[in-house]
Amino acid sequence: MKLILKLFLIFLFLMSVSCKNNTHSLIKHHKSHEKSRKNAPFSDAVQVNNLFFLTGQIGKNHTTGKIVKGGIEAETRQAIINIEAVLKHHQLTLKDVIKCTVILSDVNDFSKMNTIYRTFFTDNLPARTTFEATLVAGAKIEIEIIAVRQ
Repeated sequence: MKLILKLFLIFLFLMSVSCKNNTHSLIKHHKSHEKSRKNAPFSDAVQVNNLFFLTGQIGKNHTTGKIVKGGIEAETRQAIINIEAVLKHHQLTLKDVIKCTVILSDVNDFSKMNTIYRTFFTDNLPARTTFEATLVAGAKIEIEIIAVRQ
């Protein structure tokens, strides 16, 4: 009986040692791949293990440095194109997006934004939050996402 108890205690000890979870996360701060954003005071993406947290994107053409013309539809399209470029840089696609936060300068643009949004996000729709706020540079929309590398 003492032998069985000793073996059981040794087993418990070995299990507790072997089951310790090393919870050190790998965190990487990725600067922008865009020349015009190299000196930005933020990371384009922060990677925590297989999760990617992307900085919000507005409807700005990074080549011209200007907000695209055409209103909420054009800006929504450009913001998502900008997101796609960052994702592609990290070997990800819109199918890897699990969460979107959409910020509108005018909540009355929701329906128009949603029409364009649905042309990009067709399957495996990410969770989404949408709200209204004042945006930088006179933008009508800003979108930030979280993606996961599968």
